[in-house]
Amino acid sequence: MTHCTLRIISPVSLVVLIWAVTLVIGLLPLAFPDSMELALYFIRRQNALSGGIAEAITPLASLWLLLMLLVFVLGSKLAAVSLPARPRAFDLRTDFDQAARATFAINLAIVAIVLLWVLLTARQLGGFRALVIMVQLDVLEAREQLLGNKLFTGMRLLYGALPSTGTLAAALLAANSRAGGMSRTARRLCLFTLMLDLALLTVLPIVMSQRLLLVLLIMGAYFSACMVHRRLVGVQYIPLGIGLFLTTWTLREALSNASIDASATAIGLQKLVFYFTNDLMNSFLPLNQGPESEHSYGYFSFRFLLFFTQTDGFFQNLLADKLERINTVRGGGTWSIFVMPYVDFGAVGAAVYVAALGALSRFVFHKGAESVFWAAAYSHFAAAFALSTHTTYFANANFTAILLFTWLIAGWTKRKPSPQAPRRGSHFKFSQPGS
Repeated sequence: MTHCTLRIISPVSLVVLIWAVTLVIGLLPLAFPDSMELALYFIRRQNALSGGIAEAITPLASLWLLLMLLVFVLGSKLAAVSLPARPRAFDLRTDFDQAARATFAINLAIVAIVLLWVLLTARQLGGFRALVIMVQLDVLEAREQLLGNKLFTGMRLLYGALPSTGTLAAALLAANSRAGGMSRTARRLCLFTLMLDLALLTVLPIVMSQRLLLVLLIMGAYFSACMVHRRLVGVQYIPLGIGLFLTTWTLREALSNASIDASATAIGLQKLVFYFTNDLMNSFLPLNQGPESEHSYGYFSFRFLLFFTQTDGFFQNLLADKLERINTVRGGGTWSIFVMPYVDFGAVGAAVYVAALGALSRFVFHKGAESVFWAAAYSHFAAAFALSTHTTYFANANFTAILLFTWLIAGWTKRKPSPQAPRRGSHFKFSQPGS
């Protein structure tokens, strides 16, 4: 099979693709109302104050979204002009064995804390069997019990950072398959880390929410492998990843919507369609307010800073009236990357934010083909772009934590004095993006 170049997973390509998919799937309830009764029910329930799909999609809002797409492309192109035409040779001086040990150790610490959290909560409820019964009867109450039993502030952030170690383990395995050099023990540590994280994020989101963590890990592992190889790899396994996500999604939705008289498959798939439709509506509703729009001065776009500085409560009280009015023009969830900056800063500020995001992501994409750590970092950017119609994940504290853990492991890992020269005719040579 002939592989496509890395341009297919570049920031611009991913943003264009996900917006096209969102438009197609999000408009299904409007095009086929008789077959999408459950999806329409979820939409009416979530958007009781915002009207229907047809009312939300207006020409002016459509023009704004198209303009922001062009601004994003412009920011990316300007950054590309300032970068070398091709990335440098892949960095082989990284001590991959030490990186594997660091990834395994940090992942084990995170997993131990998360499992201790679950086990102590189960103990308070009368045992693990009692927790399982609660999940079956009322999954939302089980989640509240877990959230109310955190061992320390920011503990949930460790759970949210699990994709970082799993993704880096996948990147290291890809680097070894491409260039060699890792010991058998190091390879096993990476494989164990990746499989453990996949297993945990397949099960834990059923009760602990944050279902997107499994999606982020799957996409991160795949994108990082592609960045290391500088081409698309393992395309035949993409359906397996999609199937894994849909299985977890369907199980979670069937449990949380047990009162609905329909099959688990119908509930799961139509709830997924609802999310696309809801995302589409969220990308139009704030733009339809015109001059009366309220703006929140960065509260949403820089939410991660508020979390890490523990000032969220202060600014929430300070902006309480504005936030209350703003929240009336969305049907739940958050806004896309082209709308959240507008809600925060207005038209000019949004254009600056989107252009800067386009430039930064293009830089990280270029560096991602040069080292295993940059490859892992870009994979999280790519995953965030793949979710860019659903949420501005760049503003989430989890995204910052994921990058921090990647940086921590990179800083812990030493570099060899000099790169090993590739043997003549070996497979050390990398294909260049766009070649």
